[in-house]
Amino acid sequence: MPCAIELLPNELLDQIIVYLTTEPPSLARLHQAPDRQITQSQNKQLKHLAQCSSHLLDLVRPRLFAHACLDLKDESAFQTFMVASDLGRYVTSLVAITEDTALVPADHYWWQRTLQYLDPTRITVLAPPTFIGNMLNTRIMNGHNWSFDIHLQILQLERDGPSVPPFSEMDDCDSLLLARPWTSMSFNESSSLKAYNHYEYFLSRVPSVVGEWGFQLNPQEFPPEHLSAMLGRLTSFSYTAIFPFYNHVKLVLDSLSVMPNLQVLSVQLAPEEHNHVLEMEQRGSLDPNDPWTELSTSYSLIGFEVRNKESLVEFRSRDFAFEAIREELALELDANLGDTNWTPEGNGVWRRRKT
Repeated sequence: MPCAIELLPNELLDQIIVYLTTEPPSLARLHQAPDRQITQSQNKQLKHLAQCSSHLLDLVRPRLFAHACLDLKDESAFQTFMVASDLGRYVTSLVAITEDTALVPADHYWWQRTLQYLDPTRITVLAPPTFIGNMLNTRIMNGHNWSFDIHLQILQLERDGPSVPPFSEMDDCDSLLLARPWTSMSFNESSSLKAYNHYEYFLSRVPSVVGEWGFQLNPQEFPPEHLSAMLGRLTSFSYTAIFPFYNHVKLVLDSLSVMPNLQVLSVQLAPEEHNHVLEMEQRGSLDPNDPWTELSTSYSLIGFEVRNKESLVEFRSRDFAFEAIREELALELDANLGDTNWTPEGNGVWRRRKT
């Protein structure tokens, strides 16, 4: 005997399923400290509903598998399951996770195989800096990571529009950034706080694919063709890093020069208001004034870049949610954006006025 809920028309059941559907937890954790909990959720309502009957499973399945998680050490089993169950057509977003250690090496070309049976409009990768660099055909200088101790970073790519041919038809593609027409990129670089405990910390080089792009650019020369090809389509870029050095932020901003279509820039350079990571690091030799000085100088550079980047129409600072520094940030940005065609709209959002 079917349960009472199964007697409802499929249209009503679908509405119920819509109400039970939530955003994937990876979106809420995109700007937090990168860790393997990025896909963990306490909400299991859809899974519980799918277990009630085969009929409800058929109705729930498209939404249940819309957001998939792939641990690269289990790639073969994941592919077998997705293909055998014909679930690839439902996947709209994918989170790929790897720690890429010497004991458990991972293939940075995993996406070449995965995009033959999946076509998500959003891919999120949680991985070490060198893995992300290799995946984007960019060699990362990792020699100073002993001072930063950055184990994981987050890269997220999004796109709009219809599906494109599978990767097998793109023989020369050597970067995930070229595998699909991505228009939005978010990068969570993790924290630089540990490096502040070392003498002349500002001489250390952050292991970062975005910083590497800026380092490769020479103002006197045309940008490398591979950078222009990878970044030229982007219309939105979000950068998250906890207390990066201002000279590194300058490299990140330099990379915007190969994003000619960039319209929206978002940054976060401080931990969230109730995060006590700075207090914990002060147990070492860190001078607590140094991170805030670097942040203030970084915002001065950011304001200058926003003012002069002609393609930009919107700038967002997630750090305005931090009440203790909101006034100082507003002053730093106003020094560059005040009395220009940029208008503050509150909550850390600035918008270019139409002329």
